[in-house]
Amino acid sequence: MRLVPRSEKAIAWTISGVFAALAVVLAGLVLVTGGLDDGDQLGTTQGFQARQAPRDDLGSDRWPEYGYNEERTRANPALRLPPPYRRAWTRDLGSLLEFPPVINGGRAFVGTNKRKAFALDLRTGRIAWSRKLTGRSAASPAIAGDLVLFTTINGYVEALRQDTSQVVWRRDVGTSTESSPLIIGQRAYVGTLGGLILCMDVRTGRLIWTARATGEVKSSLARSGNQVIVGDYGGRITSLNMRNGRIRWRTTSPGRLLSGAGAFYANPAVAYGRIYASNVNGRVISLDARTGSVAWVRVLGDWAYSSPAVNARTVYVGSYDRKLYALDAVTGGVRWTFDAGERIAGSPTVIGNLVWFSTIARVPSNGRTYALDARTGRRVFTFPDGRYTPAVGVRGMLVLTGVRRLYGMIPAG
Repeated sequence: MRLVPRSEKAIAWTISGVFAALAVVLAGLVLVTGGLDDGDQLGTTQGFQARQAPRDDLGSDRWPEYGYNEERTRANPALRLPPPYRRAWTRDLGSLLEFPPVINGGRAFVGTNKRKAFALDLRTGRIAWSRKLTGRSAASPAIAGDLVLFTTINGYVEALRQDTSQVVWRRDVGTSTESSPLIIGQRAYVGTLGGLILCMDVRTGRLIWTARATGEVKSSLARSGNQVIVGDYGGRITSLNMRNGRIRWRTTSPGRLLSGAGAFYANPAVAYGRIYASNVNGRVISLDARTGSVAWVRVLGDWAYSSPAVNARTVYVGSYDRKLYALDAVTGGVRWTFDAGERIAGSPTVIGNLVWFSTIARVPSNGRTYALDARTGRRVFTFPDGRYTPAVGVRGMLVLTGVRRLYGMIPAG
């Protein structure tokens, strides 16, 4: 195991301080767009790049990070896992599962609120290994070569070997992180509650650069070309050069930004030359990925903690108003809504022609998981467990995430 020295943390703060100072000096050179607005703003085709459709070229044998791909679109339309199902296995992991597993090499990897990392045999559901983490896991891990990277609430990024769980390195990031690692080549990008964005070498944990957001970063980052996109609790979305962390543009969310009501908890998704992001203030916004200018705004009926899923020119997002929305990716217009009867806090996922999501129950018990026809919103399947982001899968196996259990579901048709 390589333990990254805590003394390097001082270097991180020094570097971040330099970035902060440069940001002030160069403020006039940074494109800052957006404004405060309380209503819908319908968009047009201007700037919409139909050829830049969501990537689905990762295949159907792995689900390597939260959101499936680097753009975090949460969509694999080529993966067909329709009902009815036969339950192959159930595995109780003994604690809250805030985020779904990732899948690689016939194993599912997941972290829990009881400081545990697990690798499960995907075929049988048996535990291949478990490892105590330095703190609670409140994010999906990410696959990086033969490693799997976990982030923890007490402020560490940990790299474990997928086959043995051996700890290869730990990085002390100085403050809590709930950000699922974004893996691009040999680099990992994470955000922290201290408002930092960190770029690290996935093989060693070495810090490559840091940048500062305008508030706590609870969401995961997404890739847009040679940029990484981050939303923060200051109510802003920032585009950073993924090579050196320099700011390309920064946009303030439309809508009220008082008392934390303009925070980006959900992470952005990138497709069609645009960025799609939902805000706690009830706005779903689309930005031009090149300039950060606002393409459209859709006001929902309540808070939006749900990260959007994007596929087939449609943006799917849930709200505390109990509805799942299917929005036109070009204009922000509403294609359909589905009233689930309970609040939706987690993110939807598109698998094949189905969109999956879960609800939070009114009483302290399990919510429900739904699968809807992605084109029409018709309910196709329900399952009596779930709370946040429910579904990932590979060819022949759907994995549902309940409150504390994982379920291996095999299409029986």
